[in-house]
Amino acid sequence: SGCCLRPFSCELGPLSRPDGSAAFLQGDTSVLAALYGPAEAKGNRELPERAALEVLLRPKVGLPGVGERSREQLLRQTCEAVLLGRLHPRCSVSLVLQVLGDGGSV
Repeated sequence: SGCCLRPFSCELGPLSRPDGSAAFLQGDTSVLAALYGPAEAKGNRELPERAALEVLLRPKVGLPGVGERSREQLLRQTCEAVLLGRLHPRCSVSLVLQVLGDGGSV
């Protein structure tokens, strides 16, 4: 009837292989996040003053498209604002987001 927020939940550490992970659920939208690093940066990804952040957004089905690439850039910029990259120069950090259910845009 009115405008309200969809129910939200978060679970920390659902995956064992990444260095960190979380599952997010809001309404019909669910996303699984895996964080790897800091680790040694490979080749041209190395930044001398700070850690390089890579964000990969995987859709529920199919290959990533232009929309996912745009969201990856926005998410990378947002995460770089809170990542203490200067503590880990010449390293890389990777954030992989897998959309499991999509009740709307992520």
